[in-house]
Amino acid sequence: MRVLWLLTKRAVREAVRTPEATVPLLFIPVFFLLVNLGQLGDQFDGAPFLKGQNYAAFQLPVSLIFSVIGIGSGLALVTEIENGYFDKFLIAPIPRTTILLGRLGADFLRNLVTASVVLVIGLAVGVRIEAGPLGAVVLILLCSFFGVAYGGSAILIALRTRSTQAVNLASLVFFPLLFLSPNVVPRGAMQGWLETAAGFNPVTYVLEGTRSLVIDGWDADRLLACLLVTIGTAVLLLGLSVRAMRSYGS
Repeated sequence: MRVLWLLTKRAVREAVRTPEATVPLLFIPVFFLLVNLGQLGDQFDGAPFLKGQNYAAFQLPVSLIFSVIGIGSGLALVTEIENGYFDKFLIAPIPRTTILLGRLGADFLRNLVTASVVLVIGLAVGVRIEAGPLGAVVLILLCSFFGVAYGGSAILIALRTRSTQAVNLASLVFFPLLFLSPNVVPRGAMQGWLETAAGFNPVTYVLEGTRSLVIDGWDADRLLACLLVTIGTAVLLLGLSVRAMRSYGS
């Protein structure tokens, strides 16, 4: 645990020294929140699915998830591989998995900060968290955990390809997943193949679960689906990353 804590602190210090890697995680979600509110807010004003709130309440979970989807750990890992520092970690008397978990621990702490900032901005534009203060905490935690789980894709690509260009694909893949989810209207209002695709899209269930805390309150079924998808994503991507870490250089 001491080694893991030291590696996490090291990764946190790196993030603090390179704020340019964190600023986009705040600018992009806030930009989309304000733009979508300005474009569609009046159109959906009074819509039944908003349950008396403004459209920002529907869009806030989208921005929260945007704020935690980063590939900084994957890029940092590629840099260490290229400059040879990663090889020093491999010969050090520490478990290889702690190298990975230290990075992800720092990601989780960063996600808590970025998601909290976006949540405060959402509250400032009139959003209410129907699940109350505890629901707000759960909302931040769910988004932060999903960000860590998805971040495993960047680390996996970094270990397999050792290429910065390839790692950048991890963030690009998220965009079609997001736009094939109910990010503008509820799933019930989607039609045709788009509705079918949303049903198979894991991001759909993360959005619906986190959104339920904002608009509906405590919806056990949606929260359970969100949690199961997050855990499944973590088991798959982080499991493959751990496997790649253990076999690295062998």
